[in-house]
Amino acid sequence: MSKSTYEIRITGTAPLDLLDNFHQIESVEPAGTILRATQLDDAALWGLLDALRDAGIELIEVRRETDPDQDGDT
Repeated sequence: MSKSTYEIRITGTAPLDLLDNFHQIESVEPAGTILRATQLDDAALWGLLDALRDAGIELIEVRRETDPDQDGDT
């Protein structure tokens, strides 16, 4: 199962105790709020999105970042 890096943009701020459960989040930027999570597999991504939704946080965008080490030539 492959793991990817995602940029997740939400409105407002995410509760810190919610984020403590997701150690893959490596940075949080105040612009609305941008969570940058690395090495997420599909199950972890859906777990994070479900936790944000359950906390009443509005999701604006989820963007998978491309790995600069992969040039698409396999």
